[in-house]
Amino acid sequence: MRAQPFTMEHWGLTLPDVDATPETAHGPLDEHEQRLLAEAHRAVDNARTARWMLGFSLEVVRRRRLYRGDGTRTWEQYLTLEHDGLSTSEADRLQKTWRLAQTVQKELGRPLPDSHLRKLQPYAERTSDQEAARAYTELYRAHQAGGLRLVANQVQQRVKNAVAAAKGVSDPAERSQAVSAAWTTAPEAVMPTQRVEAKREQGGASERSSDPVDAALQLLNAARQAVENATEDKVARKVRSGEEAQRQQDTIRRIGRILSKVKVDADADDGDGIVDAELVEG
Repeated sequence: MRAQPFTMEHWGLTLPDVDATPETAHGPLDEHEQRLLAEAHRAVDNARTARWMLGFSLEVVRRRRLYRGDGTRTWEQYLTLEHDGLSTSEADRLQKTWRLAQTVQKELGRPLPDSHLRKLQPYAERTSDQEAARAYTELYRAHQAGGLRLVANQVQQRVKNAVAAAKGVSDPAERSQAVSAAWTTAPEAVMPTQRVEAKREQGGASERSSDPVDAALQLLNAARQAVENATEDKVARKVRSGEEAQRQQDTIRRIGRILSKVKVDADADDGDGIVDAELVEG
């Protein structure tokens, strides 16, 4: 007999008898509404915490061979019968990542989304769970302070750039140092709050450079961010057909090929005068 799971009684949320309207609910949240919203957020955090706790539980069952039941049941049979057909590969992934998820939660004070966890794992593998948690927490809080949402694709790109810096480094300690250094010193590693502070120091100067190429690059970066955010829309993903997804992917790649051929000319005396405009990676 399984122990009973948590129930709604553990939460302080209640459904209203009548839905709120713009006339009855307006202005800042009052103290009671703030408590209700906090309870709603707690439910989301509980669900994310339960995800890594499942990985921990699976590792306990596997390593202690608790799955054997009457003595004959295999690990695969246990997953099929007790976890509704959970695949061995997914079970392995959960066992592999729960420590990082737990470490990030302790550092950040809240659990991270599963999509962020998957993107962060290669960084932890080349440094440590503690270093990955520290780096992610710094990145997350910088986005929060800048009023920006951190998405999985941004985590993935930063990890990709950091990991690339350690290519060919065999010594574990040196590899970890190279990855950590690349995370914090690369041009794309500038935090959103640093960008905001830099703009403030300009004393009200125009955000855009007088160079039209820089102005165009700002528009391109904003467009890239918009595309990255759009790809994280789970509702749109569910209704999008495979044909539509392929068309959109082909369009993105076509734009990337066009931009990769752009040349930026310069009349300066300190160089050859022409450089490649690497606007799109990979």
